[in-house]
Amino acid sequence: MLTSTSNSIVSRRGAARVGVVSIVMFVFLLVAVFYGYVAQDAESAVRNELAAANKAQSQSESKLLSKVNELADRSILLGFSENAAITPSNLEAAQASLGELSGNFPNMDGVKTFEDAVPIAIGAYKTKVQQIAALEGRIAELEGQVSSERDAKSALQQEKDQRISSLEQEARDASETADSEISRLEDSVSKLRSQLNSTTAQVTDAEDAKRVTERALEEARLNHSAERGQWTSLRNDMQRGSEKADGEISAVMAEFGVGFINLSASDRLSEGTVFRIVSGRPGADTSDAKAHCRVTSVGPKFAEVAIYDVADRFEPVVVGDLIYNPLYEAKGQRNAVLAGNISGAYNEAELRTLFSEIGINVQSEISNATDFLITGGPVFNDEDGEPLDTPMPVDQLPVYGEARDLGVEIVSMRDVLQYFKR
Repeated sequence: MLTSTSNSIVSRRGAARVGVVSIVMFVFLLVAVFYGYVAQDAESAVRNELAAANKAQSQSESKLLSKVNELADRSILLGFSENAAITPSNLEAAQASLGELSGNFPNMDGVKTFEDAVPIAIGAYKTKVQQIAALEGRIAELEGQVSSERDAKSALQQEKDQRISSLEQEARDASETADSEISRLEDSVSKLRSQLNSTTAQVTDAEDAKRVTERALEEARLNHSAERGQWTSLRNDMQRGSEKADGEISAVMAEFGVGFINLSASDRLSEGTVFRIVSGRPGADTSDAKAHCRVTSVGPKFAEVAIYDVADRFEPVVVGDLIYNPLYEAKGQRNAVLAGNISGAYNEAELRTLFSEIGINVQSEISNATDFLITGGPVFNDEDGEPLDTPMPVDQLPVYGEARDLGVEIVSMRDVLQYFKR
């Protein structure tokens, strides 16, 4: 565009051509100088900015390297990576390891960091170390005791060996002495056997004679016992036939089952005494009981009784009927002996008290003055109180045979309890 302008100026003005060109060139020169100066300042600024950027980059790279090194140091310290210098620690593996650590040490509930977990683990470890040290001390103490006991055992073993050796020697000496004694005794036995053989025939003859004599005595005893039994039975029948009534019925209230008898407190009558009621008609059979009565109240002139076991309701108890109790005695004194095991409603002491109230004296052994032998159950102990192999029936007791031979009336405890009910 400058060239077109110059040509136009030359064609119109011609004369001023050289001056304008000079001026334009000068202006271009000034513009070039200005732009050169400006470009030099921009380059200097850019270089300054580049230097600042390089410096900042260098500082950033230094900080980054420091952080990388710090991270590598942490990874090296913590681990949980295949190559701690290159790869950071695995957070999940570290958390899993912290969880396992918390599960294997006490007092770690709620612990979330290794910083909190490590002191607790160190404390637990120190406690275990102290416990192990104490146990090792105890082990050392026990080992010392074991060593002492081993030494004592060794001493005892030596003493035992010495004692065994001494006893073996004593046994050999005793064996030699026993062999000598056995030889002497065998000689004596041989002599005694000869004497025994010579007396065996005499003993056999004596045993035969003894068996014949025992057989004869047993037959005589059986005959005597049979005769005595027949005599006792006859005597008891005679006694029962001639037995006098103990009293009679004085009044009867049949609708109430109550009656009154002509016995009182002065007749040694006690409540609970039972009587057999028989007909009071002349010539009536006194062996058949019409009923039984039990004394319920004893007064100064009469006694009240309860009537029961009426045999025939068409033949009731009436005034004048007689009462019997073979063990009761209003005035006199009779004697009895207890035999066998006394048990049940009364013990022996209570029976003695009951019998004394009705005039029966309990003797310690059978005699000619004994009226009754009252028998209980089988005997389980001998005279010394030692248990018998098998219970002994009361009829096999010696006192039972004595009572039978003497004609003493034998009454079972069951019959006694029927006549005395409390």
